[in-house]
Amino acid sequence: MNELVKLRQQIADMQKQAAELQKKNRPAILAEMREQMSAYGITAEELSRPASKAARPKTVQAKPAASPAKGKKPAVPSPAKYRGPEGQSWSGRGIAPKWLNELLVGGKTREDFLIQADSALSSSAAAQ
Repeated sequence: MNELVKLRQQIADMQKQAAELQKKNRPAILAEMREQMSAYGITAEELSRPASKAARPKTVQAKPAASPAKGKKPAVPSPAKYRGPEGQSWSGRGIAPKWLNELLVGGKTREDFLIQADSALSSSAAAQ
């Protein structure tokens, strides 16, 4: 605990030294700035205006992580293309699921589990 007190005292002492140094050097710095302003024809009014876009330093702005990149659509899940005997489904993208691989080893083919889009359309058309 004693170290913490010592460090805080050192911080306070250094802040006091910095304030004294700033107060001491202020007139010389102001004189130097006035000299530079005079040499370049800069007025106090110019200093109070916001900098032009070309003169501003470039800042990197963090992009929000939740929104998709500009010009890209958010990912939408693909509809199921295959359906298993117990109601499992797979879009046909990526690695085949374990249930399908086990059935393929058993002698079935992927076409056996293919969801028939045209039968779904015909059944919905018959309902109308």
